[in-house]
Amino acid sequence: MKNYLIATALLSAASLAAADSLGLSGSYTKGFYRADGESLDFDGAFGVGLSYTYDLDSVSAVRTQLELFPNLYGSDKLGFGGEFTYLRSVTSTGGADVYVGGGLGLNTVSESGATDAGRITARLTTINPTLLAGVRYAVAPGFSGFFELAGGPSFLRASVSGGSATVSDTATGAFLKPSIGFTYTIR
Repeated sequence: MKNYLIATALLSAASLAAADSLGLSGSYTKGFYRADGESLDFDGAFGVGLSYTYDLDSVSAVRTQLELFPNLYGSDKLGFGGEFTYLRSVTSTGGADVYVGGGLGLNTVSESGATDAGRITARLTTINPTLLAGVRYAVAPGFSGFFELAGGPSFLRASVSGGSATVSDTATGAFLKPSIGFTYTIR
């Protein structure tokens, strides 16, 4: 285990040393799901994200992002999300850069509690294949503001476990996610 942690720390340090930009964003995620012919209604969720973008060449980059959702799926619980995305510049004029991308995201929230029968845990998790389009504006040397609109199919899994029993169900649907934020170029 110790070797695994050391290797992870070294890889993270090497990755951050080669980073091109760090970003901070705000987003709103809304999912639309159907299960067994019924529409499921979940509240949308505001989130705050921290991203790291590495330029592969002059027109393409990869981005990893971690997000916190204070009220994911209307649960009044702190949810977590992450996304890995490939970005490609379509046009770049003056201080503006229009880009498209695709990737894979995951969001999850859970609740645990004790009952007379023992400890019970409920969890909602979504897997989101993502397509996005965005525009980035250079606002100062090293700083850029951006707006993105992402969306795609979404796969929801709800599970409740207690003791040795687990009950789960799945639903499919779609999601929309507008985001706004800024990035700081490191190198």
